[in-house]
Amino acid sequence: MRLDRLLAETMGSRAKAQDAIRAGRIQVDGKPVSKPSLDVSDPEQVTILPAEADFVSRAGAKLKKAVDVCSIDLQGQTVLDIGASTGGFTDVCLQHGAAKVYAVDVGHLQLADKLDRDPRVVKMEGVNARDLQPQDLPDVPEFLCMDVSFISAKTVLEPLLQRFAVRHLAVLVKPQFECGPAALNKHGVLRDDRLRSRIIQDMKTWLLQYFVHVRIVDDILPGRSGNREAMLYAWERRMR
Repeated sequence: MRLDRLLAETMGSRAKAQDAIRAGRIQVDGKPVSKPSLDVSDPEQVTILPAEADFVSRAGAKLKKAVDVCSIDLQGQTVLDIGASTGGFTDVCLQHGAAKVYAVDVGHLQLADKLDRDPRVVKMEGVNARDLQPQDLPDVPEFLCMDVSFISAKTVLEPLLQRFAVRHLAVLVKPQFECGPAALNKHGVLRDDRLRSRIIQDMKTWLLQYFVHVRIVDDILPGRSGNREAMLYAWERRMR
């Protein structure tokens, strides 16, 4: 059956299904698709990602996927959001019961207005996360989430994990920023699936130094340029 027809009842109409497909919200066998006419034999192959409008930015849908798949409990917790930007991850954390979020970003004036006004959000603008110290926060964060660009995630996470004893974390891994520019096409997209898989597995192995468990959530909303990213959720901190 055509993908748009298969989704028509769930989405409310065939037109809405086509809009969702073109917006990159539909995946088949864990990979984003763009053709409404794609023939799909098994409905179980199809995944519908959350709409961007559910959060202040499309990044929120990526963390939301990890929260749902991994059953991440944020109720009453203090969160350290690294690379907060508009606040997509912060928004998800608050919607799932976080008591307070420290929204850290090296930039200024990016946080969405509704989050800027929320008393549960502590805005930390112009802060390089690699320089962040425990004494900079009056609370001890239990959960760390991170979405950074143009730098390897490890470069930012390593000093943070050495200083902050967070119990669990979720990090958005962007393979296009973990490999050299020679691996990207002219649009900045990594097309080498084997290299992408190695990068994600390498990040999982690296996180296992700090946590007992790490889970990869691979079927998330792609980056705006079409790069296939992944969320990694790590929990149960190793004793040092």
